[in-house]
Amino acid sequence: MYFEKLNAAKQDTDRVNIYYSISRFYWNKNADSALLMANKSLDLAKKNHFEKGIALAYLVKGVALGYKGNWPGALDCHLQCLRISEKLGMEGLTGNEYNNIAGMYTSLEDYTKALYYNRQAYKIALKQNDPTNAGIFSLLVNRGEIFKYKGQPDSAIAYNSKALILAKRAKEPSSIATALYNIGENYITKKNYAQAQICFYEALNIAQKGGDDEDVAYCHTGLALTSYYTGKYDSSMLYAQKGLEESRKSGIVELIQTAYHVLYLTHQKTGNYKQALYYRNLEVELNDSLNTAEKQKAIRNIQSTYDLDKKQRQIDLLNKDKIISQKELEEIKLKWDILTAGAVLLLLLAFILFRNYTQKRRLSDQLALQNKNISEQNKRLEELVQVKDRLFSIIGHDLRGPIHTISQMMDVVKEKDLSEEEREFWIEKISEHLTITSHLVENLLYWAKSQMDGIYTNPASFDVQKVIEQNIMLLKARAAAKKVMVTGTGITSSGTVYGDETMIDIVIRNLVENAVKFSKEGDIVTIGAEKKESSTVIMVKDNGKGIPEEAQAKIFDKLSSYTTFGTASEKGSGLGLLLCKELVEKNNGTLWFESKKDIGSSFYFTIPS
Repeated sequence: MYFEKLNAAKQDTDRVNIYYSISRFYWNKNADSALLMANKSLDLAKKNHFEKGIALAYLVKGVALGYKGNWPGALDCHLQCLRISEKLGMEGLTGNEYNNIAGMYTSLEDYTKALYYNRQAYKIALKQNDPTNAGIFSLLVNRGEIFKYKGQPDSAIAYNSKALILAKRAKEPSSIATALYNIGENYITKKNYAQAQICFYEALNIAQKGGDDEDVAYCHTGLALTSYYTGKYDSSMLYAQKGLEESRKSGIVELIQTAYHVLYLTHQKTGNYKQALYYRNLEVELNDSLNTAEKQKAIRNIQSTYDLDKKQRQIDLLNKDKIISQKELEEIKLKWDILTAGAVLLLLLAFILFRNYTQKRRLSDQLALQNKNISEQNKRLEELVQVKDRLFSIIGHDLRGPIHTISQMMDVVKEKDLSEEEREFWIEKISEHLTITSHLVENLLYWAKSQMDGIYTNPASFDVQKVIEQNIMLLKARAAAKKVMVTGTGITSSGTVYGDETMIDIVIRNLVENAVKFSKEGDIVTIGAEKKESSTVIMVKDNGKGIPEEAQAKIFDKLSSYTTFGTASEKGSGLGLLLCKELVEKNNGTLWFESKKDIGSSFYFTIPS
């Protein structure tokens, strides 16, 4: 139908509006198609200098980019639309964009900005007097999302319940399904899985009847989570696979990431660790692609540019008033030229002297600032040279050896006269070396990034006991190969901490792997957590070979490159503990250790509660 209208359209402005409508049609069906139509609408609107069409094209393009997880691009489009809507006085569109921008900042976990833009949109929506209350419904749902991610499920349920009442009054099936799904999500947070399932099933029934592919995908993913938490792992696997296929089709990265997470947890629970690791890696890779430092920097620059533009427009208005006032003053001054000539000359001289002084002062400040910047840059260059030397040293000595060993093992496996038992033995050895080398590369890359680009944390509340248990499950098999036991002690009170969960996961894994590395047959590695007044202390303890007293001062020295072989001649790079220290300090914690040779080591670090 749309494409027939497109062929029949006589005006370019009509085509712009039709492309806009097609893009909206594909929003919850296929993000790539929505983006293609949005770009066509934008190109044609710009060609015809059709400002309203340009604004609407930026709106649909921003929504499509948001579905694809391109937050900087999406935010830039919504701010471009907002500039034009404010300029043209399109209050309804301005309120809509405030709401969209609030959603962007919710996804980026900047809840202060999200609430600010949501409240601005709510003020405008109240003025619209829309009998369907569609605008207010959307704002209530989005505000519920903000409180959900802030860890306040009761507030989130309250806002979504208000939205549900409005949706039922308007008899809007899609809106009813959305509100029900959001309420179900927050019941998961409250661990009320039975109530969550009721909401998801009801929402799924409505979405399937209405042919709403996006809501169907959300509901399948929600049911996957409730099935997992209630121990129904077959159902969890089935719903997660459905949700993954549907979200890949529609291109919604948020759902793809959730599906990966559920599949990782379910495979881990059912003992399929290979598949669990596969989905865990997919989840981490997708998360890293969405939250790079470059994207965060781009978002800050986009917001700053918009704020500066807005201030400039205000300054321009003030300047117009100033010019009018200046003309009036000049007319008055002309009548008093003879009386005021001396005063004007004195003022002019004072102005010139003051301007010269100001210019000299500004130049002096600029020079001092440049000198300071040059000094800081030189210092940074020296640090980067040291990092580069360290990296090449590790690549040359620590990576080349394991890779060469793996290559030799592969040559042995290729031999045709090996028995099946011998072949399995060598394949297992290759797998062990690959795991160790992979961990070394992971630490190497993460440490290099921290030294060269800096690490940006994404702090949130999470259950550290679950992270500990996950690492115990992942590392038990490797420890068992050395006949070392890995065990955990329960946290003494609430296990909720505040920090970057991925970073803390890396720290715990490195410390446990180190403990296993330096333990001998029959030793025990213990992982525990204890709640203090304002923080939680994590402990990794072993009764292995310990660290000699003369070597302890070198452990956290960036320039010493201290490392030694494990009890089974495992080779290390010396980066693991350095990386742990940096990640803990990034999360406002402290790392320390106690060790005695031939008795064992205990490593401790804190996380804010």
